[in-house]
Amino acid sequence: MPGWIWGGLEMKYSHEEDNRENGFAEILSKDKISGSGYIGKILLKKSYLFSAGNFINAMLKGVNNDAYVRIQILYDIDNDSFFDENKDLKLSSKPVSMNFDGWKEIKLKLDQENFEIISKFNDSFEVTEEEAFAIQFEFETGNNFNTSNFESGIALISEVINKEAFESGFVPGSSHESYFKAKNFPNPFNPSTTISFELPQSTYVSITVYDRLGREVVVLLDQNLDSGEHSVEFNATEYPSGIYFYRIKTPEKTEVRKMLLTK
Repeated sequence: MPGWIWGGLEMKYSHEEDNRENGFAEILSKDKISGSGYIGKILLKKSYLFSAGNFINAMLKGVNNDAYVRIQILYDIDNDSFFDENKDLKLSSKPVSMNFDGWKEIKLKLDQENFEIISKFNDSFEVTEEEAFAIQFEFETGNNFNTSNFESGIALISEVINKEAFESGFVPGSSHESYFKAKNFPNPFNPSTTISFELPQSTYVSITVYDRLGREVVVLLDQNLDSGEHSVEFNATEYPSGIYFYRIKTPEKTEVRKMLLTK
């Protein structure tokens, strides 16, 4: 799982390449830790599209001790390729206990019940319609932590689709009514679908398709367009069946919608 940055803790990879079968990384402290407080963090700088209402999923190794992890999604609001807590935004989960043995799937719904918006500005949960700058795991000890070395591990990070929300036909966190009057037809589709949308004014617009893990698949449109009705085709002949998202972005508004490829 190369590509991680860490502080206060160390990471050791099981493989030299990311996404190898059964690949994982150890997370450990150099010295013994005592008392309660912050231990350290690990960060993966990678563009992801995490949709509100879906689930953030991670495989973590327990520590059999009074310790906790916060899963955090970082957004580079000013687009300077750097995360600054004074300028940017972070979604931080509630502390999740790591007082268990062996590997465990940690699954948290990305909503305002489970994640707190940390920002110095009047930001909202609609930030989840933007690409995340990075994902971060912050570790801390509790009051009953027994002095010892911290030894954990991470094996997987993914997004799990909220099927109930998907079947309702819109992305959780977005309004039911599309600002762009966007729709794709047919949906479900095989192998191609046409995305139609309206622009209230002339503007720059981009349309990007992502897979169910939030990874960019293809940029369909990236140009200035006049006001009025427009459409673009997504041909998925070379892609596997599954749920896909398309993001329409202008300087005025960003919107994410779902579609289903069935082969």
